Amino acid sequence: MKLILASASPRRRELLKLLGYDFEIVVSKKEEVFNSKLSLLENSLNISRDKAIEVMGLTEGDRIIISSDTMVVKDDKIYGKPKNRNDAYQMLKTLSGTYHEVYTSLTVIKIENKKKTEYQDYTISKVFVDSLNDDEINSYLDTDEPYDKAGAYAVQGIFSKHINKIEGDYMGIMGLPVNKLYNILKEIL
Repeated sequence: MKLILASASPRRRELLKLLGYDFEIVVSKKEEVFNSKLSLLENSLNISRDKAIEVMGLTEGDRIIISSDTMVVKDDKIYGKPKNRNDAYQMLKTLSGTYHEVYTSLTVIKIENKKKTEYQDYTISKVFVDSLNDDEINSYLDTDEPYDKAGAYAVQGIFSKHINKIEGDYMGIMGLPVNKLYNILKEIL
């Protein structure tokens, strides 16, 4: 049974490697669509599922498709990837001295003998950030790290020195809830 990761994220690739499985990467180009009638978590689950469904249509044979979506959320507002330095600055200023949540949704679709079975799960974690002064924010923004990350930071990177506590799933914050994925794969492989 081949495993397919429906993501271009190098972090998700590294996390999936931790499980010891061989896998292929087929990147989903599915546009993320939000439904205002659904909660942020329901939207995250739908986005994860939509990516997996798209990759399912791009692949053939018996296979397992793994997809994930991560949202940085504060006060019911989503902090996506920053558009530019100023946007990243504003995000980090908002996250400074407080906590926010990281929603990570997981979708696993197994196709075997043309029969499809779907599994979904998620993690919600809290990330507590130190109060940051302008010098600390600007020093971080001088690195390449914040610009392709939701919330303008990487929990596992340089920014980790500003994170004073995490409640929840560290791997989920990085982009893939490894334990939940492992338990699903253990059941279906």
